This record gives sequence, C-alpha cells and structure tokens, in this order.
Amino acid sequence: MKNIYVVQHSYEFEDCDETKFIGVFSSEKKAKKAIKKLKKQVGFNQYKKDFYVDKYPINKLHWTEGFS
Repeated sequence: MKNIYVVQHSYEFEDCDETKFIGVFSSEKKAKKAIKKLKKQVGFNQYKKDFYVDKYPINKLHWTEGFS
C-alpha cells in the first residue's frame, strides 16, 4: 500500500464550519463505498455533496512549514 484515503464531511451551518472526520481507507473504492452508505443516514443525507476524499502517500511528512 502506497497511499491512504481520508474521508471527511464538511459544510457550513449558521456561519460556522462543521467538519467530521469519517475515516481512513486503503483504497479510493472503499472510501467511496463508505460515503455511499453514509449519504443515507440522518444528518449526512441533508449535505450529500459535502463529502471529501483526500489521497495521502504513507510514510511521508505532509505539513512541513510549521505554523505562521
């Protein structure tokens, strides 16, 4: 495995960003399968288009600049 796929659900509600960490998956296919299942559940079904899948190579530093 060279990559992981991180699934999040993020939307704006009453001028506040709401983000939920859903999970980490070993393939994009498994990530999309999880999203398909969650889209049917209460809360998620109101914001079906607000799922995001990010691909990350494993064993690599992703935030290298620190805080500014």
